[in-house]
Amino acid sequence: MSQSTVTNLERSSKEEQQLRVDVAAAFRLLHRYGMSDLVAGNISARLPGADWFFTHPHGHFFDEIKASDLIKVDMSGQPLNGPDDRVHYSAVRQGAYSFKARPDVNVVLHAHGMPVMAVSALQRGLLPISEFAFIFYKGVEYIEADFQWSEEYMAKITKALKKNRIVIYQNHAFLLVADTVAEAFLLAYMLKQACELQIKILSSGDPIIIPSPEDCERHYQSYYGKIGKYDGSKEWPGLLRSLDREDPSFRD
Repeated sequence: MSQSTVTNLERSSKEEQQLRVDVAAAFRLLHRYGMSDLVAGNISARLPGADWFFTHPHGHFFDEIKASDLIKVDMSGQPLNGPDDRVHYSAVRQGAYSFKARPDVNVVLHAHGMPVMAVSALQRGLLPISEFAFIFYKGVEYIEADFQWSEEYMAKITKALKKNRIVIYQNHAFLLVADTVAEAFLLAYMLKQACELQIKILSSGDPIIIPSPEDCERHYQSYYGKIGKYDGSKEWPGLLRSLDREDPSFRD
């Protein structure tokens, strides 16, 4: 084996371990910020261009997941190290189909969270009425919820993801895709905040101020315009430090 091959293997191993740590951290953070639901929800993540992805063992609570817990599966959702009954059908199905629909992304996140679930049941959906919500002015699709994950339903998810980053399952929750774990968590956090604030605003009963399409576009561009993409990379190191202070076992 050449020195360059060894170096590439070492780099790959290091990158995979960091991805494991980031995914475990994201699970812990979802729990911290109110987006865990016993064992429901999932994160699928891969290295860029990889033909496999990590999934979590079903039955684990989000706040106890560790890097070493993650299971590597192929793009059909089959474990690469032999049969493993901890692999969750709906988790790997959402991950595999999402990666096929969007080969440009590396993370698929599906979570609940009461505010998002509440907004998923509103006919008008998420409104552009807050700083948090402006990041979702574009790139959000709504589809009817179905808990069977049939071929027909997966086709609807695939179609919705073609031109969008967020899919809101009506009367259910949400799924999103992102380039990195940091970006995926940031989007989930912003979505939860936007929905929570919307519910509070609507509960006041006062008339709502909805910015014009031009203003909404301007606010959206502040996240995705010339200034730079708001992708969570600035927040992620601090979030990891906060987890280390709280309980560093996610790294194990």
